[in-house]
Amino acid sequence: MTVTKLVLGIFEHRSDAILAIEDVCAHGIKPKQVSAVTKQKNTLEIISHDTGIGRTEAGEGNGGLFGTAKGLGIGLDMLPDTAVAAGPAAHKLAGADLDRDGLEVSLIGIGIPIEDAKLYARHADKEHVIVIVALKEEQSQQEVSSLFELHHAIPLDAP
Repeated sequence: MTVTKLVLGIFEHRSDAILAIEDVCAHGIKPKQVSAVTKQKNTLEIISHDTGIGRTEAGEGNGGLFGTAKGLGIGLDMLPDTAVAAGPAAHKLAGADLDRDGLEVSLIGIGIPIEDAKLYARHADKEHVIVIVALKEEQSQQEVSSLFELHHAIPLDAP
């Protein structure tokens, strides 16, 4: 049985997230092992396009008339912000409520410890980009973490 390990990085700027993803892929990680989540759909669409990690998903009801109404409701603060995601974890993270505990619960669902999930969700709400790399047993967590740091990943406990 193969155990999947997750390595997460938090990036304030889209360019840092793109460079980090490109760098981990240059070191043997396949784009299909990388996911990203944030609050800004346009930011994630650019990251997804530039890195090839997969289509950006915004969750249920984001197309057509209902998607337009939902977008207006969020813009007018009538509805809570929701997460957008790309990559293999997108179907579990996209559309998660950022104002309540939706993204936190979704992160717990993919294997992130409760206390860390709360902090990651807070970063996503601040429009930071969370990059998630799913590693196979033989791949190095330390190498990916070092590459994230090289590209200005911020600490989980940063304000």
